[in-house]
Amino acid sequence: MITETRWPEGRTEVERPPSLYRRFEFAAYPETRAFLERLAGLSKETGLYPDLSFSRTYVNVTVHGSGTAVDAEARTFAARVETIVPVEAA
Repeated sequence: MITETRWPEGRTEVERPPSLYRRFEFAAYPETRAFLERLAGLSKETGLYPDLSFSRTYVNVTVHGSGTAVDAEARTFAARVETIVPVEAA
């Protein structure tokens, strides 16, 4: 069974598998690329590497929890991702 709960700022929390998901949309590829580079820096800093899928104008970010729940470390990482998104991005 999949249960989803909408989070503020467009995040979705999924129980099975425990994860946080958000899609970020950008006007053009340069903005997408800049976000991906900032996200890579955050991953290197924290040691957490989310699952990504992307194209020219969007990035899907999925941060997985551990065990049966989304842990505090994953929640903190997801919150930090929000801080590196350009204001214009949806």
